[in-house]
Amino acid sequence: MKFQPVPLKRNAHYGSNYWEVYSPKIKRNVHLFSDLEYDHWVSVETNPQIKAFCEQPVISLKHLHKKFLDACRTAGIRSHEYPFTTKDAGRRAIERYAKQLHARYFSEASGRHGDEAARHARVTEPGIKNYPMVVRPFEKVQFDGHRIDAILSVTFQTPEGDEITTTIERLWLLVIIDVATRVILGYHISFNKEYSSADVLQCIRNAIVPWEEKEFTITGLKYPEYGGYASQLIPEAKWGIWDEFHYDNGKANLSNVVRERLTQIIGCSINAGPVSTPERRGIIERFFGLLEENGYHRLPNTTGSHPKDPRRKNAEEKAVKYQISSEHIEELTEVLIALYNGTPHEGVNNLTPLEAMQQRIQRGMTIRTMPEQKRDDISFLTLTAKRRVNGNMESGRRPYIQYEGVTYHSQILSQNLDLIGKTLTLLVNIEDLRTIRAFLPDGSEFGVLTASGKWGITRHTLQLRKEITKLRSRKQLFYTSQDDPIEKYHEYLRSSKHKKRERNKLVQLENTRKRETEKQQPLESTDTEQVSKSEGVKVISKERNTVARTLKKTIVY
Repeated sequence: MKFQPVPLKRNAHYGSNYWEVYSPKIKRNVHLFSDLEYDHWVSVETNPQIKAFCEQPVISLKHLHKKFLDACRTAGIRSHEYPFTTKDAGRRAIERYAKQLHARYFSEASGRHGDEAARHARVTEPGIKNYPMVVRPFEKVQFDGHRIDAILSVTFQTPEGDEITTTIERLWLLVIIDVATRVILGYHISFNKEYSSADVLQCIRNAIVPWEEKEFTITGLKYPEYGGYASQLIPEAKWGIWDEFHYDNGKANLSNVVRERLTQIIGCSINAGPVSTPERRGIIERFFGLLEENGYHRLPNTTGSHPKDPRRKNAEEKAVKYQISSEHIEELTEVLIALYNGTPHEGVNNLTPLEAMQQRIQRGMTIRTMPEQKRDDISFLTLTAKRRVNGNMESGRRPYIQYEGVTYHSQILSQNLDLIGKTLTLLVNIEDLRTIRAFLPDGSEFGVLTASGKWGITRHTLQLRKEITKLRSRKQLFYTSQDDPIEKYHEYLRSSKHKKRERNKLVQLENTRKRETEKQQPLESTDTEQVSKSEGVKVISKERNTVARTLKKTIVY
């Protein structure tokens, strides 16, 4: 056989189906990536005139040399002439020539070994396109999301009063890194199955707003002496904003609200890069690898780096045994990233990322900062929408606006009957839908509208509102105008103990409610309140100490 098939991964070849069959004609297994290829193989296999064949063929140098000798004989070259007079019949000359062609046309030659090899060669070729020089801090940043390689547990009480400890789905870690100095500017942990545009906006906000230290519940866990976050330690980096924002082609990244916030609020250019080219974001991909190996992969509940990694053995059982929760991972991530920012990095001449940024700022490299009028949460986490003012004088229905299944009122709106039928522009804070700001058609601000019923009392996000209304439309969640929809949703999640995705939402809701409670109540200095858990999530103190000892060992670089 003159040809050998190119080995292809299933995820590197698009097709409607995948077949692996044995071919009696060539006496080996054949890999086919679509029904069309399978049908063609059947016709080739049953054709008596075809003696041999090869799918995804690539010719070897051995058979190339044989074809060369056949071509020489066809051309009339005799046995006493070159190449037949040499010991190897010109084989080494053919090999040298083939290597020269490979070196001259590297990308094209890589295509002989599959589409993935050709793509990788194309996006890593030398040049300013693939290896741009970036020196100034905040000139260019990279964003990406990574699923943390660890199984986590949650302990909650069912409506029947039973206490259950079980596992949740893996969390997403979203990060923004400065290309010039390798400083991690900010991060965000998402509990969703796939991170959303709201998670991307939250990560962007965390990278710009000056960082604040967090209180840890893990005994002995603390911030490193020489690490931290740039917006906290470097005055010039507070409220710093970047010029270029590089990310991949994920749906959440390409959403209109994300693009609008980046271009209008931050004033940067955005670059999604070519499809399926993680090499263009190699800096942040390497960071994720370092974070896993120096942190999460050292935990007993890690899933390892691949399905056959021995470290992932009994990961779910260990997560439940040691009760390693999302709160522990959040605290551990906070310290690991702070430690990374203070660790020497070969990409910045063995300076720490924070030292590299500080030195370049001192040499006169300036950083743009966000104007003060744009520094509130509304600027970061808002979207605009247009809604028609409804109402009917004959039925006695005063003017109101409907947004995401909830009516909004205000005293001023209820008295302006002439607005019925007109369209107002709404400015919606996706993190708090209790109130929205309305603007008249001429652009002037009309005022603040408040959600009706308990929707206007309990803080909730746009994502949470959509989830509740979806469950209600499916007849899976029931509540009246006198009920608190958020509390009813909480009860629903606690009763859905067999659904891992619902448990993720339960943990997220519990953590959000806990943070809101901490904001409303002054923090006490007692150790008991520093480690208190929200209602329905309890961790036994003896097992907490075991978790603390386990997690503390993972932050050694």
